[in-house]
Amino acid sequence: MADDRRSQQATLGCGTLILIAVIVALFSHPGVGNLESEVRSLRSDVGELKKAVDAQSAEIRALRQKLDKQP
Repeated sequence: MADDRRSQQATLGCGTLILIAVIVALFSHPGVGNLESEVRSLRSDVGELKKAVDAQSAEIRALRQKLDKQP
C-alpha cells in the first residue's frame, strides 16, 4: 500500500494547461509601457495638486494676517 502512494503521478490535461496559460497571460504585465505613462501622468497630477495646495496655503496666510491686523 505504501508503494502505491509513492508511484501515483498527477497528470494535467490539455484543458488544464490552457487554463493555466490564460491565467498567466491575464496576470502578467504586458503593458509595461502603459504603466510607465500612467505613473508619469500621476506624478504630473501630484505636482499640480501640490501647486494648488501651496496657493491655498498662501491665501490662508494672507487672510490670517488681515484678521490679525483688525482690532
